Amino acid sequence: MGAVVLGDIARITGGRLIGDAMRPILGVCSPDDPRDDMLCVVWDRRLLGGIPCCVPVLSDVGSISGRDGIEHDRPKDSLVKLLPHFDRRRGEPHGISPGACVHASCTIGDECAIGPGCVVSEGAVLGRGVVLQANVFVGRGVVIGDRCRISASVVLQDFTRLGSGVFLHSGVVVGDDGFGYIQDSDGRRVKIPQIGVVVIEDDVEIGANSTIDRATFGVTRIRRGAKIGSLVHVAHNCDIGEDCVVVGFVAIGGSVKMGDMSLVAGQAGIADHVTIGRGVTVAGRSGVTKNIADGATVSGFPARDHATETRFQASLRRVPDLIERIKKTESSIGDPRTGGS
Repeated sequence: MGAVVLGDIARITGGRLIGDAMRPILGVCSPDDPRDDMLCVVWDRRLLGGIPCCVPVLSDVGSISGRDGIEHDRPKDSLVKLLPHFDRRRGEPHGISPGACVHASCTIGDECAIGPGCVVSEGAVLGRGVVLQANVFVGRGVVIGDRCRISASVVLQDFTRLGSGVFLHSGVVVGDDGFGYIQDSDGRRVKIPQIGVVVIEDDVEIGANSTIDRATFGVTRIRRGAKIGSLVHVAHNCDIGEDCVVVGFVAIGGSVKMGDMSLVAGQAGIADHVTIGRGVTVAGRSGVTKNIADGATVSGFPARDHATETRFQASLRRVPDLIERIKKTESSIGDPRTGGS
C-alpha cells in the first residue's frame, strides 16, 4: 500500500497536525522500533525522549516539540481509524474461485469473495460483501449476514446463522455437536442427539481455533458485539450477552448465561448452568461454580469476591512463616502434645 501524507492522517484521526502536512507516511510503528518513514504511535509521553527527532509521532496533546507529528487527546483510540489505511489485507477480490464448490441452490450476495477449496452447501445464503477465505466449509441452510469475514479453514455446520459484520478467525468451528451423553441400564454412554442451532449476532468477533457448540435443542447464542478470544470453548445452549469479552483459553460449560458487558479473563473455567450477571469481571484462572450477581468482580477457585480472595491469598502466603514460628516456640517450651520437653 502506498504512502499517506501526514496531513491526511491528521484529518482521518481527528488530531492536530504539527509540522509538514505533505510528509509521506508508509506505515505505523512502535516506540520499540521507530522509523523515519513511518508514524510512531506513543501513548506514554515519557517514551518520546528515546525516539529520534527525525521520526514523526502520534502522541497526546502538548507533547510534540521539534518534530513532525499529530497530537490527539486519545492517541490509542485513534488507531481504530488509522490502522485500516495501512492494512495490506484489504481489497479481497470479488467472485467465486474455480476451486470452490458452491451448490446451485445457494444465494450469493453482491461483492462476495469465495476462495479456493471452499464448500458452500445446499440452501446456504451469503449476504452482500461476504468474504470466505480458502477451505471454508458452509453447511446446509447456513445464513451469513452482510460484510462477514470468514478466515481460512473455518467450519460453519448446518443451519448456523451469522448476523452482519461477524469476523471469524482461522480454525473456528461453529455448530458441531454439544457434548451430551447419558448412561444406559448397562452403564454405557449413549449420545444425546444434538438438534439445536447456533446463532451469532451482529459485530461478533471470534478468535482462532475457538469452538461454539450447537444446542442440544433450542439455541446457543452469542449476542451482538461480543468478542471471544482464541482457543475458547463455548458449550451447548450457552447465551453470551452483548458486548461481553471472553479472553483466550476460557472454557464455558453447557447452558451458561452471561449478562451484557461482562469480562472473563484468560484460562478461567465456568461450570454448567451457571448464571453470570451483567457487568461481571471474572479474573484469570478462576473457577466459577455458582451464580454471580451483577457488577461483581470474582477470582480464585472456587471463584468468590475478589477482595475476599485477595485477603485469603495474602494470609496463605504467611503460613510457612507461621509454621516456622510454631516450631521454634514448641522447641523452646516443649511440645504440649507430648507433655513437655
